Amino acid sequence: MPRFMPFRFAALLGILGGWLLTPVARATSVAAPEFEQLVSQADYVVRVVVKSINSEWRENQGHAYIASKVELELHEILKGVPPQPLVLEFVGGRVGTEELVIEGAPKFHVGEENILFVQGNGHQIYPLVGIMHGLYLIYKETKSGPAYVLRSNGMPLYSEQEVALPMTAWDAIKRLHPQALPMTAAAFSQKIRSVGTHTAPTSELAK
Repeated sequence: MPRFMPFRFAALLGILGGWLLTPVARATSVAAPEFEQLVSQADYVVRVVVKSINSEWRENQGHAYIASKVELELHEILKGVPPQPLVLEFVGGRVGTEELVIEGAPKFHVGEENILFVQGNGHQIYPLVGIMHGLYLIYKETKSGPAYVLRSNGMPLYSEQEVALPMTAWDAIKRLHPQALPMTAAAFSQKIRSVGTHTAPTSELAK
């Protein structure tokens, strides 16, 4: 069985000796941003597929920890100008039987398609706006069907304004309209573009 090492934000700061002292909210109690804040605070917003995940041991001021690099295949740029190749770096991951987990942080999976709101890549413990609030899963029931948007905990997103709801809250739209379908990835992307500034050209994706 792997040794499981959950760490809270405060403990991480002590272990890393102040290496990542940037304005990051605590991983266990991150306030959900409003949609406009989510977009505006992101350095860039992208639709991607996870190509690879590589974790390794690192050391900072005599303290060992696990860090990971996630290589992403860029499908669409919704805001900003991301670097290419696009590789996210964050604290946490698994090396052999050892695993370091940041409480509340979403996990990446090879082959998974996401919309990411990236902030401070390489300078923050977890380089997404609001940590778990900066990752949205793209889900298709069938290969030829529409692509829907899920929050990082797997809960469907029915309106872009629902990004401000706590992760544990059941959305009002679903209660009022039980037959409602989640937002499509195309609709969510368009909402992001309408708010984002300095938008880069986007690629054409199959709807």
